[in-house]
Amino acid sequence: MRISYIPTKDELILNICPIEKRPNREAGPLKIWWNTKGKICAVSISNYSAQLEELKKDLNTVQLGGIWRGVKISNKDIEETRKTLLEKIEEKW
Repeated sequence: MRISYIPTKDELILNICPIEKRPNREAGPLKIWWNTKGKICAVSISNYSAQLEELKKDLNTVQLGGIWRGVKISNKDIEETRKTLLEKIEEKW
């Protein structure tokens, strides 16, 4: 197993075993190679620095789906909603 980073391409590669020339699957910045038995042989992440920054930003977020897809909820939004709900509860009591 070998992990390598190519700064000129900004690409991180995890080689688990020998790979074929072309990846079996490409999805955005991710490339995956597997053998005939279905065992993953290598994974590559292109544009790694930008992907890492995006990951760091999204560590405390949850992906929303359906009508909420693409909506971002910040901690500030949560705090404001919590205060509003507490005020409404206090009014009722």
